Amino acid sequence: MVHPEVHPIHHGVQIEFVHMLDTLESDTAKPFIIPIVGLVIGIFMMNLNRCMDMEHGQSVSTVGKLVLYFGAQSFMNIFMGWVFRTHVTLPQGYQLPNGETLMEDLHGCPVGFALTAMQQVISFLCFIVVFLDRARIETKKISSCNEVISICIFGSVFALNIALNNFSLGYISIAVNLIIRSCLPLTTFMSQQGLAMFGLYPPKPCRAMEIGLMTLGVFFAALFTVAKIMGSAEHGHSSSNMVLGVVICILSLLCGSLNLALAGVLGEMKMSVYDTVAYMSVPATVFLLPFAMFLNKPLPGQWPKVFDTPDATDWQILQQVMHIAPGTFALFALSGVFLGYNIVQFSIVHTLSPSATAFGGNFNKAALVLLTLTLPFLQVHALPGSPYIEVIWFAVIGNVLAFSAYSYLQILEKEKAKTAALPEEKVGFTSEAEEDWDSDSTEESAICGA
Repeated sequence: MVHPEVHPIHHGVQIEFVHMLDTLESDTAKPFIIPIVGLVIGIFMMNLNRCMDMEHGQSVSTVGKLVLYFGAQSFMNIFMGWVFRTHVTLPQGYQLPNGETLMEDLHGCPVGFALTAMQQVISFLCFIVVFLDRARIETKKISSCNEVISICIFGSVFALNIALNNFSLGYISIAVNLIIRSCLPLTTFMSQQGLAMFGLYPPKPCRAMEIGLMTLGVFFAALFTVAKIMGSAEHGHSSSNMVLGVVICILSLLCGSLNLALAGVLGEMKMSVYDTVAYMSVPATVFLLPFAMFLNKPLPGQWPKVFDTPDATDWQILQQVMHIAPGTFALFALSGVFLGYNIVQFSIVHTLSPSATAFGGNFNKAALVLLTLTLPFLQVHALPGSPYIEVIWFAVIGNVLAFSAYSYLQILEKEKAKTAALPEEKVGFTSEAEEDWDSDSTEESAICGA
Protein backbone atom coordinates (compact mmCIF):
# COMPACT_ATOMS: atom_id res chain seq x y z
CA MET A 1 0.00 0.00 0.00
CA VAL A 2 1.44 3.37 -1.02
CA HIS A 3 1.49 6.04 1.70
CA PRO A 4 -0.43 9.13 0.54
CA GLU A 5 2.57 11.40 1.17
CA VAL A 6 4.97 9.26 -0.89
CA HIS A 7 5.49 10.61 -4.39
CA PRO A 8 4.55 7.98 -7.00
CA ILE A 9 7.84 8.37 -8.88
CA HIS A 10 9.89 7.81 -5.71
CA HIS A 11 7.73 4.83 -4.89
CA GLY A 12 8.24 3.47 -8.41
CA VAL A 13 12.04 3.81 -8.14
CA GLN A 14 12.00 1.99 -4.81
CA ILE A 15 9.88 -0.83 -6.23
CA GLU A 16 12.12 -1.11 -9.32
CA PHE A 17 15.26 -1.32 -7.14
CA VAL A 18 13.75 -4.18 -5.17
CA HIS A 19 12.84 -5.89 -8.46
CA MET A 20 16.38 -5.65 -9.74
CA LEU A 21 17.68 -7.29 -6.57
CA ASP A 22 15.06 -10.02 -6.82
CA THR A 23 15.95 -10.57 -10.47
CA LEU A 24 19.45 -11.71 -9.51
CA GLU A 25 17.93 -14.43 -7.30
CA SER A 26 15.16 -15.45 -9.72
CA ASP A 27 14.99 -17.29 -13.04
CA THR A 28 14.94 -14.04 -15.03
CA ALA A 29 18.67 -14.03 -15.77
CA LYS A 30 18.78 -17.72 -16.78
CA PRO A 31 17.51 -17.30 -20.38
CA PHE A 32 20.45 -14.98 -21.10
CA ILE A 33 23.07 -17.58 -20.13
CA ILE A 34 22.94 -19.33 -23.52
CA PRO A 35 23.41 -16.23 -25.73
CA ILE A 36 26.09 -14.79 -23.43
CA VAL A 37 28.03 -18.07 -23.62
CA GLY A 38 27.65 -17.91 -27.41
CA LEU A 39 29.02 -14.36 -27.47
CA VAL A 40 32.00 -15.27 -25.28
CA ILE A 41 32.86 -18.41 -27.29
CA GLY A 42 32.42 -16.56 -30.60
CA ILE A 43 34.75 -13.72 -29.57
CA PHE A 44 37.28 -16.25 -28.22
CA MET A 45 37.28 -18.26 -31.47
CA MET A 46 37.62 -15.12 -33.61
CA ASN A 47 40.73 -14.14 -31.62
CA LEU A 48 42.10 -17.68 -31.48
CA ASN A 49 42.79 -17.70 -35.21
CA ARG A 50 45.71 -15.28 -34.65
CA CYS A 51 47.62 -18.11 -32.96
CA MET A 52 47.04 -20.58 -35.83
CA ASP A 53 48.19 -20.94 -39.40
CA MET A 54 46.20 -19.15 -42.10
CA GLU A 55 44.13 -22.12 -43.32
CA HIS A 56 43.03 -23.39 -39.92
CA GLY A 57 42.77 -19.88 -38.51
CA GLN A 58 40.33 -18.85 -41.25
CA SER A 59 38.10 -21.87 -40.52
CA VAL A 60 38.09 -21.18 -36.79
CA SER A 61 37.33 -17.50 -37.43
CA THR A 62 34.36 -18.37 -39.67
CA VAL A 63 32.91 -20.73 -37.06
CA GLY A 64 33.52 -18.06 -34.43
CA LYS A 65 31.56 -15.51 -36.46
CA LEU A 66 28.63 -17.94 -36.77
CA VAL A 67 28.70 -18.61 -33.02
CA LEU A 68 28.87 -14.86 -32.37
CA TYR A 69 25.95 -14.42 -34.78
CA PHE A 70 23.93 -16.97 -32.79
CA GLY A 71 24.79 -15.34 -29.47
CA ALA A 72 23.97 -11.80 -30.62
CA GLN A 73 20.74 -12.72 -32.42
CA SER A 74 19.55 -14.97 -29.59
CA PHE A 75 20.36 -12.34 -26.97
CA MET A 76 18.30 -9.66 -28.72
CA ASN A 77 15.40 -12.05 -29.37
CA ILE A 78 15.30 -13.17 -25.74
CA PHE A 79 15.81 -9.64 -24.40
CA MET A 80 13.02 -8.12 -26.52
CA GLY A 81 10.66 -11.01 -25.75
CA TRP A 82 11.43 -10.53 -22.06
CA VAL A 83 10.83 -6.77 -22.16
CA PHE A 84 7.56 -7.02 -24.09
CA ARG A 85 6.02 -10.10 -22.48
CA THR A 86 7.67 -11.66 -19.40
CA HIS A 87 9.42 -8.90 -17.43
CA VAL A 88 7.50 -8.02 -14.24
CA THR A 89 6.84 -4.33 -14.74
CA LEU A 90 4.84 -4.04 -11.50
CA PRO A 91 4.39 -6.73 -8.83
CA GLN A 92 1.22 -8.15 -7.43
CA GLY A 93 -0.16 -5.87 -4.69
CA TYR A 94 1.12 -2.63 -6.21
CA GLN A 95 -1.33 0.24 -5.81
CA LEU A 96 -1.91 2.02 -9.10
CA PRO A 97 -2.29 5.82 -9.38
CA ASN A 98 -6.06 5.31 -9.79
CA GLY A 99 -6.17 3.66 -6.34
CA GLU A 100 -6.74 0.11 -7.62
CA THR A 101 -4.47 -2.69 -6.39
CA LEU A 102 -2.98 -5.22 -8.80
CA MET A 103 -4.18 -8.73 -8.03
CA GLU A 104 -1.55 -10.28 -10.33
CA ASP A 105 1.87 -9.27 -11.63
CA LEU A 106 1.87 -6.78 -14.49
CA HIS A 107 4.02 -8.40 -17.19
CA GLY A 108 5.82 -6.83 -20.12
CA CYS A 109 5.06 -3.54 -21.80
CA PRO A 110 3.24 -3.36 -25.18
CA VAL A 111 4.93 -0.32 -26.76
CA GLY A 112 6.17 -1.74 -30.06
CA PHE A 113 6.01 1.42 -32.15
CA ALA A 114 7.20 3.85 -29.48
CA LEU A 115 10.05 1.60 -28.38
CA THR A 116 11.20 1.08 -31.97
CA ALA A 117 11.29 4.85 -32.47
CA MET A 118 13.31 5.19 -29.24
CA GLN A 119 15.70 2.49 -30.42
CA GLN A 120 16.27 4.28 -33.71
CA VAL A 121 17.07 7.55 -31.95
CA ILE A 122 19.37 5.96 -29.36
CA SER A 123 21.19 3.79 -31.91
CA PHE A 124 21.70 6.92 -34.04
CA LEU A 125 23.18 8.76 -31.06
CA CYS A 126 25.39 5.74 -30.30
CA PHE A 127 26.54 5.79 -33.91
CA ILE A 128 27.49 9.48 -33.66
CA VAL A 129 29.31 9.07 -30.35
CA VAL A 130 31.12 5.79 -31.00
CA PHE A 131 31.43 5.24 -34.75
CA LEU A 132 31.55 8.61 -36.45
CA ASP A 133 35.32 8.82 -36.50
CA ARG A 134 36.22 9.98 -39.99
CA ALA A 135 39.70 8.61 -39.59
CA ARG A 136 38.13 5.13 -39.66
CA ILE A 137 34.68 5.44 -41.25
CA GLU A 138 33.64 7.49 -44.24
CA THR A 139 29.89 7.85 -44.73
CA LYS A 140 28.52 8.02 -48.24
CA LYS A 141 27.52 11.47 -49.47
CA ILE A 142 23.94 11.70 -50.72
CA SER A 143 23.95 13.62 -53.97
CA SER A 144 20.49 13.29 -55.56
CA CYS A 145 16.79 13.55 -54.72
CA ASN A 146 16.28 9.94 -55.84
CA GLU A 147 18.75 8.75 -53.21
CA VAL A 148 16.98 10.79 -50.53
CA ILE A 149 13.59 9.36 -51.54
CA SER A 150 14.98 5.82 -51.64
CA ILE A 151 16.49 6.16 -48.17
CA CYS A 152 13.25 7.58 -46.72
CA ILE A 153 11.15 4.76 -48.22
CA PHE A 154 13.61 2.06 -47.21
CA GLY A 155 13.96 3.50 -43.71
CA SER A 156 10.19 3.62 -43.24
CA VAL A 157 9.68 0.00 -44.35
CA PHE A 158 12.67 -1.12 -42.31
CA ALA A 159 11.29 0.59 -39.20
CA LEU A 160 7.77 -0.76 -39.77
CA ASN A 161 9.22 -4.26 -40.03
CA ILE A 162 10.95 -3.91 -36.65
CA ALA A 163 8.00 -2.12 -35.01
CA LEU A 164 5.46 -4.74 -36.08
CA ASN A 165 7.79 -7.49 -34.92
CA ASN A 166 8.17 -5.77 -31.53
CA PHE A 167 4.39 -5.22 -31.43
CA SER A 168 3.77 -8.95 -31.91
CA LEU A 169 6.14 -9.91 -29.08
CA GLY A 170 3.71 -8.34 -26.60
CA TYR A 171 1.06 -10.92 -27.56
CA ILE A 172 2.88 -14.09 -28.65
CA SER A 173 5.86 -16.06 -27.35
CA ILE A 174 9.36 -16.00 -28.83
CA ALA A 175 8.84 -19.50 -30.25
CA VAL A 176 5.72 -18.51 -32.20
CA ASN A 177 7.39 -15.32 -33.41
CA LEU A 178 10.47 -17.17 -34.66
CA ILE A 179 8.53 -19.99 -36.30
CA ILE A 180 6.51 -17.44 -38.29
CA ARG A 181 9.61 -15.49 -39.29
CA SER A 182 11.23 -18.71 -40.50
CA CYS A 183 8.81 -18.45 -43.46
CA LEU A 184 10.76 -15.45 -44.82
CA PRO A 185 12.26 -17.41 -47.79
CA LEU A 186 8.81 -18.05 -49.31
CA THR A 187 7.52 -14.50 -48.87
CA THR A 188 10.82 -13.18 -50.23
CA PHE A 189 10.56 -15.46 -53.27
CA MET A 190 7.01 -14.25 -53.90
CA SER A 191 8.09 -10.61 -53.57
CA GLN A 192 10.95 -11.15 -55.99
CA GLN A 193 8.68 -12.79 -58.56
CA GLY A 194 6.18 -9.96 -58.16
CA LEU A 195 8.90 -7.37 -58.87
CA ALA A 196 10.05 -9.43 -61.84
CA MET A 197 6.58 -9.14 -63.39
CA PHE A 198 7.13 -5.37 -63.57
CA GLY A 199 10.70 -5.69 -64.78
CA LEU A 200 12.15 -4.33 -61.54
CA TYR A 201 14.28 -7.36 -60.71
CA PRO A 202 15.59 -10.46 -62.53
CA PRO A 203 13.18 -13.40 -62.02
CA LYS A 204 14.37 -16.22 -59.84
CA PRO A 205 14.16 -19.74 -61.36
CA CYS A 206 11.07 -21.66 -60.25
CA ARG A 207 12.38 -25.02 -59.05
CA ALA A 208 9.68 -27.43 -57.92
CA MET A 209 11.80 -28.94 -55.13
CA GLU A 210 12.66 -25.58 -53.59
CA ILE A 211 9.10 -24.23 -53.82
CA GLY A 212 7.77 -27.49 -52.38
CA LEU A 213 10.15 -27.36 -49.41
CA MET A 214 9.32 -23.71 -48.68
CA THR A 215 5.58 -24.42 -48.86
CA LEU A 216 6.00 -27.46 -46.60
CA GLY A 217 7.94 -25.35 -44.10
CA VAL A 218 5.16 -22.74 -44.06
CA PHE A 219 2.56 -25.48 -43.54
CA PHE A 220 4.42 -26.78 -40.49
CA ALA A 221 4.77 -23.21 -39.17
CA ALA A 222 0.99 -22.73 -39.47
CA LEU A 223 0.38 -26.07 -37.76
CA PHE A 224 2.73 -25.10 -34.91
CA THR A 225 1.01 -21.72 -34.47
CA VAL A 226 -2.53 -23.15 -34.42
CA ALA A 227 -1.52 -25.84 -31.89
CA LYS A 228 0.13 -23.21 -29.70
CA ILE A 229 -2.96 -20.96 -29.73
CA MET A 230 -5.38 -23.82 -29.01
CA GLY A 231 -3.16 -25.23 -26.29
CA SER A 232 -2.77 -21.83 -24.62
CA ALA A 233 -6.54 -21.25 -24.76
CA GLU A 234 -7.03 -24.47 -22.75
CA HIS A 235 -4.84 -22.98 -20.01
CA GLY A 236 -7.01 -19.88 -19.82
CA HIS A 237 -4.86 -17.50 -21.86
CA SER A 238 -6.55 -15.10 -24.25
CA SER A 239 -6.60 -16.64 -27.72
CA SER A 240 -7.85 -13.41 -29.31
CA ASN A 241 -4.71 -11.55 -28.20
CA MET A 242 -2.53 -14.36 -29.56
CA VAL A 243 -4.36 -14.25 -32.90
CA LEU A 244 -3.73 -10.50 -33.03
CA GLY A 245 -0.04 -11.11 -32.33
CA VAL A 246 0.14 -13.72 -35.10
CA VAL A 247 -1.50 -11.38 -37.62
CA ILE A 248 0.89 -8.56 -36.69
CA CYS A 249 3.88 -10.91 -36.94
CA ILE A 250 2.77 -11.98 -40.45
CA LEU A 251 2.50 -8.32 -41.46
CA SER A 252 6.02 -7.82 -40.11
CA LEU A 253 7.16 -10.79 -42.18
CA LEU A 254 5.69 -9.24 -45.34
CA CYS A 255 7.44 -5.95 -44.53
CA GLY A 256 10.66 -7.92 -44.14
CA SER A 257 10.27 -9.32 -47.65
CA LEU A 258 9.58 -5.87 -49.04
CA ASN A 259 12.60 -4.65 -47.10
CA LEU A 260 14.78 -7.19 -48.89
CA ALA A 261 13.36 -6.05 -52.22
CA LEU A 262 14.17 -2.42 -51.47
CA ALA A 263 17.64 -3.45 -50.31
CA GLY A 264 18.45 -3.85 -54.00
CA VAL A 265 18.03 -0.10 -54.36
CA LEU A 266 20.47 0.62 -51.54
CA GLY A 267 22.76 -2.00 -53.01
CA GLU A 268 22.99 0.03 -56.21
CA MET A 269 23.78 3.06 -54.07
CA LYS A 270 26.57 1.01 -52.41
CA MET A 271 25.61 1.97 -48.87
CA SER A 272 27.39 0.23 -46.01
CA VAL A 273 25.68 -0.94 -42.83
CA TYR A 274 26.95 2.22 -41.12
CA ASP A 275 25.46 4.39 -43.86
CA THR A 276 22.05 2.77 -43.45
CA VAL A 277 22.05 3.48 -39.72
CA ALA A 278 23.27 7.04 -40.21
CA TYR A 279 20.71 7.94 -42.86
CA MET A 280 17.67 5.78 -42.01
CA SER A 281 17.25 6.47 -38.30
CA VAL A 282 15.70 9.93 -38.67
CA PRO A 283 13.12 9.08 -41.40
CA ALA A 284 12.32 5.83 -39.59
CA THR A 285 11.59 7.69 -36.35
CA VAL A 286 9.45 10.31 -38.10
CA PHE A 287 7.51 7.57 -39.86
CA LEU A 288 6.80 5.70 -36.60
CA LEU A 289 5.70 8.68 -34.49
CA PRO A 290 2.06 8.85 -35.82
CA PHE A 291 1.62 5.12 -35.08
CA ALA A 292 3.01 5.57 -31.57
CA MET A 293 0.92 8.64 -30.75
CA PHE A 294 -2.46 7.97 -32.38
CA LEU A 295 -2.93 4.21 -32.89
CA ASN A 296 -5.11 2.68 -30.16
CA LYS A 297 -4.52 -1.02 -29.57
CA PRO A 298 -5.93 -3.62 -27.16
CA LEU A 299 -3.99 -3.99 -23.91
CA PRO A 300 -2.89 -7.50 -22.82
CA GLY A 301 -2.83 -9.01 -19.33
CA GLN A 302 -3.30 -6.64 -16.40
CA TRP A 303 -2.67 -3.50 -18.46
CA PRO A 304 -6.39 -2.56 -18.83
CA LYS A 305 -6.45 -2.03 -15.04
CA VAL A 306 -3.65 0.51 -15.33
CA PHE A 307 -5.66 2.70 -17.71
CA ASP A 308 -9.25 1.77 -16.76
CA THR A 309 -9.76 1.11 -20.47
CA PRO A 310 -9.17 -1.91 -22.74
CA ASP A 311 -6.99 0.00 -25.22
CA ALA A 312 -4.41 2.79 -25.35
CA THR A 313 -1.73 4.27 -27.58
CA ASP A 314 1.98 3.56 -27.24
CA TRP A 315 2.57 7.16 -26.22
CA GLN A 316 0.05 6.88 -23.35
CA ILE A 317 1.63 3.61 -22.21
CA LEU A 318 5.12 5.09 -22.38
CA GLN A 319 4.12 8.11 -20.31
CA GLN A 320 2.53 5.88 -17.67
CA VAL A 321 5.58 3.61 -17.54
CA MET A 322 7.85 6.61 -16.96
CA HIS A 323 5.61 7.49 -14.00
CA ILE A 324 5.03 4.12 -12.32
CA ALA A 325 7.98 1.97 -13.50
CA PRO A 326 11.07 4.08 -14.33
CA GLY A 327 13.24 0.97 -14.19
CA THR A 328 11.31 -0.53 -17.08
CA PHE A 329 11.73 2.71 -19.00
CA ALA A 330 15.49 2.37 -18.43
CA LEU A 331 15.31 -1.07 -20.07
CA PHE A 332 13.80 0.59 -23.15
CA ALA A 333 16.79 2.92 -23.37
CA LEU A 334 19.13 -0.04 -22.87
CA SER A 335 17.51 -1.86 -25.81
CA GLY A 336 18.46 1.10 -28.02
CA VAL A 337 22.09 0.74 -26.90
CA PHE A 338 21.88 -2.99 -27.68
CA LEU A 339 20.56 -2.13 -31.13
CA GLY A 340 23.60 0.08 -31.61
CA TYR A 341 25.89 -2.75 -30.56
CA ASN A 342 24.02 -4.96 -33.02
CA ILE A 343 25.44 -2.77 -35.80
CA VAL A 344 28.88 -4.12 -34.88
CA GLN A 345 27.59 -7.68 -34.89
CA PHE A 346 25.93 -7.15 -38.26
CA SER A 347 29.10 -5.70 -39.78
CA ILE A 348 31.06 -8.76 -38.61
CA VAL A 349 28.49 -11.21 -39.96
CA HIS A 350 28.37 -9.27 -43.23
CA THR A 351 31.94 -10.46 -43.90
CA LEU A 352 30.61 -14.02 -44.19
CA SER A 353 29.45 -15.43 -47.50
CA PRO A 354 25.72 -15.17 -48.28
CA SER A 355 25.44 -18.98 -47.97
CA ALA A 356 27.04 -19.01 -44.52
CA THR A 357 24.87 -16.10 -43.35
CA ALA A 358 21.70 -17.76 -44.63
CA PHE A 359 22.66 -21.01 -42.92
CA GLY A 360 23.46 -19.18 -39.68
CA GLY A 361 20.16 -17.27 -39.67
CA ASN A 362 18.09 -20.40 -40.24
CA PHE A 363 20.08 -22.36 -37.66
CA ASN A 364 19.68 -19.58 -35.08
CA LYS A 365 15.88 -19.59 -35.39
CA ALA A 366 15.65 -23.38 -35.24
CA ALA A 367 18.02 -23.67 -32.29
CA LEU A 368 16.24 -20.99 -30.24
CA VAL A 369 12.79 -22.51 -30.91
CA LEU A 370 14.02 -25.96 -29.87
CA LEU A 371 15.70 -24.53 -26.76
CA THR A 372 12.47 -22.69 -25.89
CA LEU A 373 10.56 -25.96 -26.05
CA THR A 374 13.09 -27.99 -24.06
CA LEU A 375 14.29 -25.54 -21.38
CA PRO A 376 11.66 -24.49 -18.80
CA PHE A 377 13.32 -21.15 -17.97
CA LEU A 378 12.93 -20.02 -21.59
CA GLN A 379 9.17 -20.61 -21.54
CA VAL A 380 6.73 -17.76 -20.89
CA HIS A 381 3.99 -20.22 -19.92
CA ALA A 382 3.92 -23.96 -19.29
CA LEU A 383 3.73 -26.03 -22.45
CA PRO A 384 0.25 -27.33 -23.36
CA GLY A 385 -0.64 -30.94 -22.72
CA SER A 386 -1.57 -33.73 -25.08
CA PRO A 387 -2.46 -33.75 -27.97
CA TYR A 388 -1.15 -30.21 -28.60
CA ILE A 389 2.39 -30.80 -27.40
CA GLU A 390 2.83 -33.73 -29.81
CA VAL A 391 1.56 -31.60 -32.69
CA ILE A 392 3.91 -28.77 -31.67
CA TRP A 393 6.96 -31.05 -31.68
CA PHE A 394 5.95 -32.63 -34.98
CA ALA A 395 5.43 -29.20 -36.55
CA VAL A 396 8.68 -27.64 -35.33
CA ILE A 397 10.76 -30.64 -36.45
CA GLY A 398 9.03 -30.63 -39.84
CA ASN A 399 9.59 -26.88 -40.19
CA VAL A 400 13.29 -27.15 -39.32
CA LEU A 401 13.87 -30.05 -41.71
CA ALA A 402 12.00 -28.40 -44.59
CA PHE A 403 13.82 -25.08 -44.40
CA SER A 404 17.17 -26.77 -43.67
CA ALA A 405 16.78 -28.81 -46.84
CA TYR A 406 15.86 -25.64 -48.73
CA SER A 407 18.95 -23.84 -47.37
CA TYR A 408 21.10 -26.81 -48.41
CA LEU A 409 19.78 -26.62 -51.97
CA GLN A 410 20.48 -22.88 -52.00
CA ILE A 411 24.07 -23.48 -50.86
CA LEU A 412 24.56 -26.06 -53.61
CA GLU A 413 23.25 -23.61 -56.21
CA LYS A 414 25.60 -20.87 -55.00
CA GLU A 415 28.56 -23.26 -55.10
CA LYS A 416 27.69 -24.19 -58.69
CA ALA A 417 27.51 -20.50 -59.62
CA LYS A 418 30.94 -19.89 -58.09
CA THR A 419 32.56 -22.74 -59.98
CA ALA A 420 30.96 -21.83 -63.29
CA ALA A 421 33.51 -20.74 -65.86
CA LEU A 422 31.43 -17.85 -67.18
CA PRO A 423 28.97 -16.60 -64.56
CA GLU A 424 25.90 -14.91 -65.97
CA GLU A 425 25.95 -11.14 -65.88
CA LYS A 426 23.11 -9.42 -64.09
CA VAL A 427 22.73 -6.14 -65.90
CA GLY A 428 21.72 -3.17 -63.74
CA PHE A 429 22.27 -4.82 -60.34
CA THR A 430 25.35 -4.91 -58.21
CA SER A 431 26.76 -7.76 -56.15
CA GLU A 432 25.73 -5.97 -52.94
CA ALA A 433 22.11 -5.99 -54.06
CA GLU A 434 22.30 -9.67 -54.96
CA GLU A 435 23.72 -10.52 -51.54
CA ASP A 436 20.86 -8.68 -49.84
CA TRP A 437 18.37 -10.59 -51.95
CA ASP A 438 19.90 -14.02 -51.64
CA SER A 439 20.81 -13.87 -47.98
CA ASP A 440 17.36 -14.06 -46.45
CA SER A 441 18.71 -13.96 -42.94
CA THR A 442 20.79 -10.80 -43.46
CA GLU A 443 17.65 -8.72 -42.85
CA GLU A 444 16.91 -10.86 -39.78
CA SER A 445 20.34 -10.14 -38.31
CA ALA A 446 19.69 -6.44 -38.71
CA ILE A 447 16.54 -6.50 -36.57
CA CYS A 448 17.34 -9.36 -34.18
CA GLY A 449 14.01 -9.55 -32.81
CA ALA A 450 12.62 -11.84 -33.52
